[in-house]
Order: sequence, then structure tokens, then C-alpha cells
Amino acid sequence: MGRGGVRFGGRGGPERKPTLPLKESLKQLAHLLWPFIRPRLGAIILGTLCLLVGLALGKVVPLISAWLVDNVLTPAVKGGSDAPEIGVVYRQVGVAAAAMLGCALLSALVSGVHNWVVRSASASFVRDLRMAVYRHLQLLSLHFFESRPSGDVVSRVAGDVGGLEEVITFVGDRLFNDALNLLVTTGILFWLEWRLALVALIPVPLLLLMMRWFSTTIRPVYRATRDRYGEVHAKLQDNISGIRVIKAFHADEQEVSAVGGMVNRLFETQVRAIRLSSVAWPLMGFLHGFGHLLVISVGAFLIVRPGSTFTVGALFAFTAFVMQLYHPIGALFHTYNHLLQCLASGERVNEIMNAVPEVADASDAYELPDAVGQVAFDGVNFRYTPEVPVLKGVSFVAQPGEVVALVGRSGAGKTTIINLIARFYDPEAGRITVDGHDLQSITQASLRSQIAVVPQDAFLFNGSVSENIRYARPEASEEEVRAAARAAYAAEFIEALPDGYESLIGERGVKLSGGQRQRLAIARALLADRKILILDEATSMVDSHAEAEIQQALAGLMRGRTSFVIAHRLSTVVHADQILVVDEGTIVERGTHAELIERSGLYNSLCREQIRSA
Repeated sequence: MGRGGVRFGGRGGPERKPTLPLKESLKQLAHLLWPFIRPRLGAIILGTLCLLVGLALGKVVPLISAWLVDNVLTPAVKGGSDAPEIGVVYRQVGVAAAAMLGCALLSALVSGVHNWVVRSASASFVRDLRMAVYRHLQLLSLHFFESRPSGDVVSRVAGDVGGLEEVITFVGDRLFNDALNLLVTTGILFWLEWRLALVALIPVPLLLLMMRWFSTTIRPVYRATRDRYGEVHAKLQDNISGIRVIKAFHADEQEVSAVGGMVNRLFETQVRAIRLSSVAWPLMGFLHGFGHLLVISVGAFLIVRPGSTFTVGALFAFTAFVMQLYHPIGALFHTYNHLLQCLASGERVNEIMNAVPEVADASDAYELPDAVGQVAFDGVNFRYTPEVPVLKGVSFVAQPGEVVALVGRSGAGKTTIINLIARFYDPEAGRITVDGHDLQSITQASLRSQIAVVPQDAFLFNGSVSENIRYARPEASEEEVRAAARAAYAAEFIEALPDGYESLIGERGVKLSGGQRQRLAIARALLADRKILILDEATSMVDSHAEAEIQQALAGLMRGRTSFVIAHRLSTVVHADQILVVDEGTIVERGTHAELIERSGLYNSLCREQIRSA
């Protein structure tokens, strides 16, 4: 019985969520990031202090320039009895130049310290956040991964978490520094000439209105861009994993076209963001230039006005400070732009961090003692989706050391039963126990530490043969690894590999045959030495010669263990202690092969079908 569909959005991507209101998105981002920012507050404060020192030094230089123009250069150019001697002029120019050089050197020093402190903090921030997201992913139930493309999940952990680094490098100290710079510079401008300061502030309301328009318009575009990235990553991962099928069906151009369509949709969203930025940034530059022109025009009028005390040096300093006024406004706009991008990434990361495991340990869950191996189902009902029941009233008892075979047509519910044994899901009704312990009363880790699985499609990691065999027991000795390989009839082909047990087998074991991969999976299960064993069609993907060897290996593996075997080839389950025949989510027959073959039931029918097809 099928699991029911997974919801996907248009054009093959995951269902796209609407953009949150700005206030709510900021609140969620702060809640997500604060635990990772708090340990780095010291570094952020030090970086901010460096920026404040740099800010103060930046204010000193225009004031020195104004003093130099008004008190040294202007009198020297005018001449007359009040003109300073040329030696005094040189000396005063030298002192002013030395002071400005000292400011520049000190500014460079504090800038370097700031860069080192903040960049180090942001790198460790991303490291810890990425590990926290990955740790949370490990806690989530299988349904989470089965309901979304793996490439999209990878995109969130890699791309979106990396994008949040800018919360510290741009949004954190820069936001505070630019806001303070704006306030201090405004104060200095009013101190120098309040009327001219009012003129300088004329473009500011227009800039603020533009920022508001930009925020409202571009936020959904940034979120759509991040979602499109996720879709592209998901498709690429899917295609790379299925490259053999693509080539076998000569579907190269078909997949190029599909990926091209996704890449083009990503490009279209990026172009929308670029178009909006291309309007905003030049308009901001124009307003800056317009404000500067106003200041120079009105400032020149104030200088030449009879009786004015406003000097050329003051205008020189004022224009420098006006640039320092408009620069933080532009920087705030730039920071705000980065913040909006961070919000888009933050929403996608939050969707992972807010995901709640469907299967979770109870608050009073305890460790399962060393298992004897009795497994019991008592009236178990289960469904993947509300409208489709998968198991209905399933009850059976597997005694310690028994081999229990699950047979039935595809979709009958066999795999669901073993998924429930490993507690990948919880039943909606009924009870499952191991040695009398209800699975929902014990910890998942202690349960799974007593279960070994040999799947139909043996998954191997991109590493060496030895690393894959000792995956469940990393501390196992080399001799234990070799003993497990011998017991799994894998030692001969392993020793024939170029580097033996240290040979790299490629992603998913691509350098090995199906039978070799299966034997490594059996060796891995043997080394794990668990009391409960699950074999999910472990010989269905190999030829008859390999199957004979694998059957011998499996016989050794099952000895002394409670084993659950799913097999479509009924010849592999004839020696089972108990055969459960599953049909449409219920156990319709049970018994040994000899008992069931004598009945005119589903098992007998399945056997006859296989004999005819053979």
C-alpha cells in the first residue's frame, strides 16, 4: 500500500511559503541567531570600539584641514603684516600633515584589528550555526527527509547558513557604527553652520522613503531567489545521483532542458533583484550629488555675504562632513540590503530549526537494557497520510533467535512493519515492544543500538572499504574488520582491490558491483553484532552466483539473532521459523513454509506465480 504523495510546489520545487511580515521575520531571525551571537559579544564589542576609534579619527582630519586653511594657508596667501613667515607656514603645514598621517596610520591599525576580530567571530558563528542545524537535522524523523528534496536541504545548510555570516560582518557592528556616524556627523554640521546643515538634510527624507520602497519591493524577490537556488541544487543532486539512468535512457538533452528551465527561472529572479538595485543605487547617488551641490552653492553664498563669519576653511570642512553624512546613509542602505538578504536565508534556516521531530523520546524515556530479542506487535495501526491506512490491526510475536519472514505483494506494508520496528515512525494505535519494553517508553538511540539493517540497496559512504565496514563500530580493530569480511564472503574481492581494505569505493560504493556492495553491508552488520537484524530484500539486486554466496553469509549473520526478512524471492525464506503473509496492511496468513504451502491461500498463490515465471 503506497505512502501517499508528498506536496510539492509548481515546477517541481518544494511548496513555497509566503514571505513573512518584516517585523515577524526580524523577530524570528533574532531568536534563531542570539544563542550564537551571545558567546561572541566580546569580539563584537571590541570590533565596535575599533570602529568608534576609526570614526573619531575620521572626524579629526576635516577639522585639521579647516584649521590649516583658515589659520595658515589663507593668511599666507593674502600676505600683509599679519602673514606668517614662510618657515612658520612650512612648520605648521608639516605639523598638520603629520597629525593627519598619524590619524591615517592609527585608523589603518584599528581597521586591521576590527577586520581580524569580526571576521574570526563571524567564521566561528557560521561554524557553530551550521553544526547546530546539522545536529537538528539528525533529530528529525524520516518523514521530514522524505517530504522534501535533499538538494534543497543541503542548500539551506550550506548556502543559507553561510549567507547569515553577514549578520555579524555587515549588519552587526556596521549598523551601529553607521547610525552613530550619522548622528555625530549631523551634530558637527549643526555646530559648524546650522543653516547649511538644514540644507544638507534636504535629501534625507527622500532617501528614507526610497529605503522603505526598496524593502517592500525586494524582500519577496530575495526569498524567491533563495528558493530557486534550493530547487536548482535539488535538481542537480537528483541528476548526479541518477546519472546512470539518465545515460541509459539517453535523456541527457531532456535533463539539460529541465535544469536549463530551472536555471533560467533563477536567472529571472536574479534579474528582478538587479533591476530594482539598478534603480535604487543610481537614484541614491543622484540624491547624494544633489545634496552636495546644494551645500556648496548655499555655502558659497554664506561666505561672500557681507559680515559673514563662515569661512572657506569651514566650508572645506563642511563639505567633507557632508560626504561623511551621506556615506553612512548609503552604508545603512547597503547594510539594510544585506539584512533583507539575511532575512530570506534566515526564514529558510528557521524552517529547518522549527521543524519538530514526529518521533521523539518521551521526557521519562529510559535506556533499553541489553536486548534478548523478543519483538511483539499488538493491534498496530499506521498510516503515512490521514486518508490512506497502511497497517490495520497487525499483531505477531517474534521470539528471540527466530527468523521471521515478511512476504506479500509490493505495497502490502512489509517495509512499514520493519520501519516501525526501528521506530522510524510511531503507530497511530496499538503497541510495539522489544523484550516487553514499549518502544515509545525507551530512547531511540538505545533501541537502534541493538538493531542492524541490511537494506535492499546497500548504502555505502564515499570512503574506504574498512571505514564502511566499521561504520557502526568505529573502535573495531583491524582483525575484527577482516573477520567480519571473511564471514560475509567479502574478503576475497576486498583483498583483490588495489589497496585492499583501504581502497576507496566512491560515492555510494559506485566502484563495486551490486553483490560486492551487499556483502560489505552484511560485513558491516556482522561487525555491529546486534541482537535484532532486519534484512530488506538483501538478495534482490544480485545475480544467482552472488546470491548463493550472500545467502551463506546471511545464514551466519542471522544465527542467534532475531531476524526479520523481506524477500520477493520466496526461495530465500523457506527455512524461516515464521512466515507472515501481508496483504493490504493486514496479516492474512502465518506459519512455516511447509504449513503455508499446503493451504490454498495467498502464500501458495505467490509461490505458484514465481514457479510459473521461472
